[in-house]
Amino acid sequence: MLRIDSQLLRIILICISLIGMILFFLPMLVHIVNIGNLFGLGCSTVLFLFTALNRPISAFLGKVWQNRAGKALLVTVGALFVLGVLYCLVMSCCMAYAAHKKPQTAPKAVIVLGCKVRGTTPSLMLAKRIRAACAVLEANPDMVAVVSGGKGDDEDISEAQCMRQELIRMGIAESRIIPEDRSTTTSENLRFSKEKLAEHGITGDLYLATDSYHEMRAQVLARIEGLPECWPVSAKTSWYLVPTYWVREWFGLAHAFVFGN
Repeated sequence: MLRIDSQLLRIILICISLIGMILFFLPMLVHIVNIGNLFGLGCSTVLFLFTALNRPISAFLGKVWQNRAGKALLVTVGALFVLGVLYCLVMSCCMAYAAHKKPQTAPKAVIVLGCKVRGTTPSLMLAKRIRAACAVLEANPDMVAVVSGGKGDDEDISEAQCMRQELIRMGIAESRIIPEDRSTTTSENLRFSKEKLAEHGITGDLYLATDSYHEMRAQVLARIEGLPECWPVSAKTSWYLVPTYWVREWFGLAHAFVFGN
């Protein structure tokens, strides 16, 4: 049962599993550990073990299959596996679309979603979001930015203050930057930014500046929070972080669909 007889297929699967293990382990070297790389590392390890130990595992599953309860268990696990793969494939396609769709008319504001600040300096991911927001602000001189993010316990200044300082340093006028420094989650980013926009009388479609993998969840949460149509300003994520954060978003999206935040 599920026996791999082709030597070429076995080699391909072992290579895939080893590449997966490396890609999901790399972020741990820079102290990034979350459900994305833990799940990816776990799946890669299971694939490696199943391929390397295929004969004894296949023989064991064959024995389980002979038992009625065992057969029911394997059918259930198999069905959940197929549904999980389909969910991940569909979400990945939707995430890719959400990161690249284009507005028909230029929005009047961009909400820049916060990320880690190291002391008073933006982390690599936050710096890329700031640069992406700066580019769209330079291309649209009448546009304003809401920089959204509070202060964590291990941060010297709020994410909003850090983004504001960086945008000003890049040449964006201070009058075009609206800080929102209370939020601690993406939902709060959007909810409190909505309040700031209302205070300034800004209506209409919006840009969301965040990493490409995060655009779909941000847009879903924006609809839940009652914001107008939101369009992506996608920052590029470092290649070695993409697998970890992409997989994490599968879980984040499931949480957003179920709990609305």
